[in-house]
Amino acid sequence: MSLPETMRAARLHRPRTAEQPEDVRIDEIPVPAPGYGEVLVQVKACGICASDLHVVTGVTPHGPELPQILGHEPAGVIAGVGSGVDDWQVGDRVAWVMSRPCGTCGYCRAGRENLCVTTAVAGVDVDGVQAEYAVADARFLVPLPADLPFDQAAIVTDAVATPYHALKRGGVGPDMTVAVVGLGGLGMHAVLLAKLAGAHVVGVDVAPANLQRALDWGADEVVDAGEGGVARRIRELSEGGVDRSFEFVGLASTVDQAVKALRPGGRATVVGLGPQAIQTVPVALFVSQETELVGSFGYTQQDLGELYDLVETGRLDLSRSVTDRLGIEEFPAALRRLEAREGDPVRMVVTYD
Repeated sequence: MSLPETMRAARLHRPRTAEQPEDVRIDEIPVPAPGYGEVLVQVKACGICASDLHVVTGVTPHGPELPQILGHEPAGVIAGVGSGVDDWQVGDRVAWVMSRPCGTCGYCRAGRENLCVTTAVAGVDVDGVQAEYAVADARFLVPLPADLPFDQAAIVTDAVATPYHALKRGGVGPDMTVAVVGLGGLGMHAVLLAKLAGAHVVGVDVAPANLQRALDWGADEVVDAGEGGVARRIRELSEGGVDRSFEFVGLASTVDQAVKALRPGGRATVVGLGPQAIQTVPVALFVSQETELVGSFGYTQQDLGELYDLVETGRLDLSRSVTDRLGIEEFPAALRRLEAREGDPVRMVVTYD
């Protein structure tokens, strides 16, 4: 296929500070060229995530240089193949791991590339993929089901894969009781996946729209965190506490809720990112009840493949996950909408024709 010389890309020129607003622009820049072991992907869809917002607002540091391309939830079609790539060809439908691991360290060799010692997250630490074209490491490509829409395929690479990895870390199975604290894009998919695993699910949030959506997506009960006493109410609903809890907010208070909602022998998995220190139950209680507290970061290539298999076999339905489809020129305004929770989106996705 004939490639253009330039492309549109959403780039951060200046993060928000106390003195001035952020500067996010849609720029016309050169199309990148794939190097050894890389492919060039024509991006067909790219999700908009709270992590984008964190970089733009200065909560998460941006990469070493500005302007920087944002975005880390892509799916598309291979448009060019670099030297040393034999297993992929132009026209293949793909998604890929967004953490950009090295592929050679001990963690990568063990299939835990999300813990790679030199990893760089696209759109955060280095240039992202909210653009018409992007370069990908061919080692971490995953093929897409032939009939899966690109917008749904794109959000799997974070909004679905991150909670999926967390549920695997937490160990969710049939007949377990599960609490999901925080019902944004990640938390909602945690509800969907926990129900798929056969669990009894309690959803927790402060937004009425999110609580209702959780019920619509299969949650058995919900708890309005704005009314207080969250852990106590979860324990009441689950007859003494849940087997597993998952925290998707990143606050010390919500981690505390996730721990205190557990029954003895339970496990809390923390996914939300934040700067606060964890403070929860006394050490003696933590020990005597054999409580487990684990972290979960990102996902692996195996997680992505498993999810696309679930979609392809009809077990996982993502048709309700994309609540807004936008053009790239709407990306800066979409970030403001996301910050204000305008319209209570699950995932907004930029689509490229």
